[in-house]
Amino acid sequence: MSEERRRYFRITETVGLSYTILDEFGPADAAGDVPASDILAHLTEQDKKIEMALLEVEKESPKVAELVSLFNQKLERIVNLLTMEGRLLDQIAMRIREVNISACGIAFTNEEHISEGRPLRLELTLYPEEKKIVSDGRVVSCDPAPDGRHFYMRVDFYAMSKTAQEELIQHIVKTQSSQLQQRQKNK
Repeated sequence: MSEERRRYFRITETVGLSYTILDEFGPADAAGDVPASDILAHLTEQDKKIEMALLEVEKESPKVAELVSLFNQKLERIVNLLTMEGRLLDQIAMRIREVNISACGIAFTNEEHISEGRPLRLELTLYPEEKKIVSDGRVVSCDPAPDGRHFYMRVDFYAMSKTAQEELIQHIVKTQSSQLQQRQKNK
């Protein structure tokens, strides 16, 4: 991999960056590492049981059945709102950061420590075109930053599509050219 690194330009620039920590099978789930598909299957099973119980209760006490049905609807609305809020938080999580980037990896200052070897899903927004690049990566190192409050994290890209890699290379070459022209102009 070190030979590959030498083949690519590396620049420091500002990008939009968000990441998701992955486990070996995809995004790590905050709900105790239970896969989302298992949670949804469990909820579907519970909904069926609630419907059957409501049919039985409705015969004996229509008012109680109506009350339970209303509570169930309210609970479903809350779950939907929480799901929407989670999606909004994911969008907000994209932060503008100064990074050091090449076609094979990225380095940046981060608030949280992430263990070496941990897989990530990175979402980059390249400016000024606002081009989106998504790639998986693996943490190469995560060392304390000089300020003592942050960490300097280096991540190698892997499983990046050829198209995304080509777009990233073109962006880096273009940005590096602009940066060199600006330096010449400032001399």
